[in-house]
Amino acid sequence: MSALLPHSGASSALDFGDLAHSPMAAFDRMSQADLRSLSELLKTRPKSDLTPIRTVHHFACTGGTLIARGLQSQPNALLLSEVDPLSTIQLNTQRSRFAPTDPILLARGALSPIDEDTAVEMFCASMKALHARMDRIGRRLILRDHAHSQFCTDTDWERRPTLAAMLADWFPLRSIVTVRHPIDSYLALDRNDWRHFSPFSLEEYARRYLAFLSAYQNVAIIRYERFVSDPDETMREICRHLELAYNPDWKALISVMRLSGDSGRRGDKIAPRSRRDYSDELVVEAEASGAYQDLCLQLGYDAELDRAEHAC
Repeated sequence: MSALLPHSGASSALDFGDLAHSPMAAFDRMSQADLRSLSELLKTRPKSDLTPIRTVHHFACTGGTLIARGLQSQPNALLLSEVDPLSTIQLNTQRSRFAPTDPILLARGALSPIDEDTAVEMFCASMKALHARMDRIGRRLILRDHAHSQFCTDTDWERRPTLAAMLADWFPLRSIVTVRHPIDSYLALDRNDWRHFSPFSLEEYARRYLAFLSAYQNVAIIRYERFVSDPDETMREICRHLELAYNPDWKALISVMRLSGDSGRRGDKIAPRSRRDYSDELVVEAEASGAYQDLCLQLGYDAELDRAEHAC
């Protein structure tokens, strides 16, 4: 901004742009008349647009928790982990009967439950209040999606909205999708016994993964493999996409960032790790799966599996 404010003294007018580049020096040079003029200018200028809510989307077991911990380590970030107000995983469990801070879950688990539209409206209203408060104090709200609830359970993923779709009518959004080689995430899903869809097969998993990518087809994709190979540059790129300030010392903080969903191999060291062992049957399944081949092609991964190298 280059508007000029009149200065009451003999010195030349003060460039308002000085405030952005050297705010303390600029204010030191301002007279009381300058400050009054600046106050009036700020009162009359158009209100700025809402700051965006940042959203991060990924499948389970794709390294999302590690990346989210990195995001939580950025300046003034508030990250909510594994968000999906329409998730059915906790319904009809003890969690839905005792959830004193979660009125959406209580209302959805009631004897006469609310419908999904009401749940979405409650969620967006709560995000509006939180976002407004965070915006006033200069904090940046980040929502980490629990896409597994929509795309990897018995839910009809086409019938219900994605997390981003729920928020889009209420807020500007800045979003990323993070991915990992589908064989690695599929193996980890199996190992964690998170077989929440049927049939539990590589073909079905890849079909659901493709549907997820289609729902976020215009969103920037970040590979987990690149993140662990070059964490600093990849985190810079993520922050650019999300319009977040970047903390070059974020890795020193990551050990104290604890989030839900930390299902992978433990440790705070960010480095590539070898693939888990897999069976010859999985090799055959991968070769026969059209959806898996399409998924690897779309994400730029090598679909071929070595029969001998990682045999169980």
